[in-house]
Amino acid sequence: MPNDRDLFSEESEMVSMSFGDHIEELRARLILGILGLVVGVIITFVPPLNLGRRVITQMQDPAQEALQRFYKDRAEKRSTAAAAAATVTPVIDAMIPADLFLEELRELAPDLNLPTAESVKNRTVKFPIRYAQSGMIKTVAETIEPRNALISLSPLETMTIFFMVCLVTGLVVASPWVFYQAWAFVAAGLYRHERHYVKKFLPLSLGLFLTGVFLCFFGVLPITLSFLLEFNVWLGVEPNLRLADWMSFATILPLVFGVSFQTPLIMFFLERIGVFTIDDYRAKRKVAILVIVVAGAILTPGQDPFSQCLLAIPVILLYELGILMIGRSRSRETAGV
Repeated sequence: MPNDRDLFSEESEMVSMSFGDHIEELRARLILGILGLVVGVIITFVPPLNLGRRVITQMQDPAQEALQRFYKDRAEKRSTAAAAAATVTPVIDAMIPADLFLEELRELAPDLNLPTAESVKNRTVKFPIRYAQSGMIKTVAETIEPRNALISLSPLETMTIFFMVCLVTGLVVASPWVFYQAWAFVAAGLYRHERHYVKKFLPLSLGLFLTGVFLCFFGVLPITLSFLLEFNVWLGVEPNLRLADWMSFATILPLVFGVSFQTPLIMFFLERIGVFTIDDYRAKRKVAILVIVVAGAILTPGQDPFSQCLLAIPVILLYELGILMIGRSRSRETAGV
């Protein structure tokens, strides 16, 4: 670590940046980051890849599978209960064309003296029929109940959601460039000996962001949706998912997870440049947990406590991981001295 004399010498050699220079640097980095985002969004529209369509289809799958599982489980429970009670349906009148009925009967028993099919044409034969209710429930569940999980309630809703998904997908595609611009802006305000942390932390920052996004997309979203649908089952409420509500939830939440997963890296970086110490993090642990829980309630797009806890718990663990990383780093430095 540099001593006070080294820092004084470095500070005297550096050209100080005014507030206007920082604003200009921020403007330049924002423009470059937005240009990278535009390129990422354009890539999602390239016909051979069709990333936007692939992602929106993939995002529908958890909702589709959860809803189909809901209807299947409900039908199984109803069918089992009906079979145990040996219930049957009310009488259903089956109307059969008489000429077709005679043709089939003549094939079964050709020796019977039956009238010709032409003589009974345009007439029907009525048969009262009852079905086993268990089999009827399964038939209705497989053929009549909704097959699509998501519904659209306005003409422009699907197009708006599609462009929003393409924007988020483009951000993930361009995330290496966007993160580079963010860290480059931070590096502009650091001492020369502190800038190597930016090069070291950039790949880690990108890795943590993508880890949070994919963990949420493939782990948290299916679990959350299954929990919410099971809650509907418990209350006896028919689930009906709107496209805009689900897609907003499924696109914003992964981004929130990706940003939240930067916690240990930011903690380590702030400790390295002298803003906080490990004792500060340990002393303010309870405050940090409270802030994380409140932030989880605010940042998650849903109102359910389940998704809020699924965000808050990993971030709390990452906070502890940040403390552990700082402690081990300091121990190695002490041992090296």
